[in-house]
Amino acid sequence: MASQNRKPDISNSNQFNKEPKTKNKIIYAILVTILSAIALITGRYSVSESEENQTTQQDQAVTLADAEFQVHVIDVGQGDSILICADGETMLIDAAESKSGTKILDYLASRNVTQLDYAAATHMHADHIGSFSKVLEQIRPAHVIEPIFSDSVTPTTKTYEKYLDAVEATGAEYTAMQAGDSFTLGNAQITVLAPVDESAKDLNNTSLVFRIQYDDIVCLFTGDMEVQEEKTILENPENQGLLKATFLKAGHHGSDTSSSEDFLAQVQPEYVAVSCGVNNKYGHPAQSTLDHLAVWTDQIYITAQQGDIVFYYDKDTKSSHIMASGKES
Repeated sequence: MASQNRKPDISNSNQFNKEPKTKNKIIYAILVTILSAIALITGRYSVSESEENQTTQQDQAVTLADAEFQVHVIDVGQGDSILICADGETMLIDAAESKSGTKILDYLASRNVTQLDYAAATHMHADHIGSFSKVLEQIRPAHVIEPIFSDSVTPTTKTYEKYLDAVEATGAEYTAMQAGDSFTLGNAQITVLAPVDESAKDLNNTSLVFRIQYDDIVCLFTGDMEVQEEKTILENPENQGLLKATFLKAGHHGSDTSSSEDFLAQVQPEYVAVSCGVNNKYGHPAQSTLDHLAVWTDQIYITAQQGDIVFYYDKDTKSSHIMASGKES
């Protein structure tokens, strides 16, 4: 094409004048080529935009009912209670204070949960196990999980005694877990990252920390883990590359004792949920914690402000979504 576009040698006027038809054909061919290229490019852009629109419409069409994997952070006030659903199997992580039992049972009923595959107590503080006695009486789990911890931090409270009685009454398989243990929920692979051993001097740092991987996403559930336990997890070479997560349940209700910058630099969450009570006396979540989280995401949801929080994932579209107070983001 370059030789055709070369201008004729004007020093030979006879040659130039002798081939006017050839010149017109060349110009015509060039115009056709240019127009064809424009049409082709335009067509490609149109297809690309169409495909993009179809993908967007497909993502928007995904509903909670479609999602094979779901995380429900129940608004239980100053405490934790989280329902995990994976391919029809269910796990309840913590059960808040005793006054939250009705709220938890009503929420489970609204999700048509009539049985639990797992009930997990991250640690033995009342705002995490308080309602297990009421919940487990009505909805029996197949398995009960709690962390290993030393006798020196074993509670002597009535709440703990009621929890033990409730677990015994279920007849469920009971397991005390620690870092390195794993199990499955549907197609979700659950790995315990902490506690590493029984050496923790306070109950917060005995918290079970769950890493849940489902298809392309990872979720972290941290109980009331504080900076000391975060450091223990970061120092474990087996955790290298495992901490980066799509969804994070912030530790200790958003307290400034948790969610350190070093820990979050490894997690790099896309979505964060903080479970805490309205105008709670502890000042949760701390502004410093929110600032640390905001370095990584603006998708921070707080039960005290937005009620129940639901994160869900659809493996067909490979898309993650989060809802709070019935509004999708």
